[in-house]
Amino acid sequence: MSKKQPNQLANLIDHQAFAGSLLPKNLADTLKIYTQATLELKTLLAEVLPEEILNSCQVVGLTAEQLTLSVSSTTAANHIRYLQSAYLQLLSSQSLTFQQLKELRVMVTQFDSKKPSSYEQSVVLIDQKNLDKANENQALSQNTKRTIAQAARHVTTDKNLQNALLRLIDDEKS
Repeated sequence: MSKKQPNQLANLIDHQAFAGSLLPKNLADTLKIYTQATLELKTLLAEVLPEEILNSCQVVGLTAEQLTLSVSSTTAANHIRYLQSAYLQLLSSQSLTFQQLKELRVMVTQFDSKKPSSYEQSVVLIDQKNLDKANENQALSQNTKRTIAQAARHVTTDKNLQNALLRLIDDEKS
C-alpha cells in the first residue's frame, strides 16, 4: 500500500493535521475559549453592531475583567471604542462569560496578502517611537484644542463645563 502524499497547495495547519500533529493542548484550549467567546459576543451584539464590523470582529484576549477584540479597520475600532460603555454594559448584563468585564480593548489587524518586511516593520516601530516622544511634551494637539474650544463655545450650554473646558485649553497654552 502506497503512502498518501499531502496536498502541496494546502496550508501549514492542513499539512500538520495530515502528518498527525496537533496544536499543543494549552494553545488548543485557548483557541477554543476565544472561538466560543467570539460566537457568544457576535450573538449578543448582533442587534447593535453593524454587520460589517461584526463579521470582522474576533476575541483575541479574555480575562475576567478585560476583553480584547480584533477588527479589520480603524473605522470599526473607533466605532467600538466610541460606544464602549454601552457595549460593556450590554455584555456584562446579558452573559455569564462577560459579566465581570470592566475594560474593552480594540486592536486593528490587517489581513493583507502582502506582508511587510522586517525593515518596513522596524521603520513603523521607529516612527511610532518618535511620534510618542513628540507627544510626551504636548498633552493636547492643536486640532484637539480647537475642537474643545468650538465645543465649549458653540455646543455646551452648561456654563461650569464651558469654563472648565476653556481653562483646560488655557492651561495647555502656558
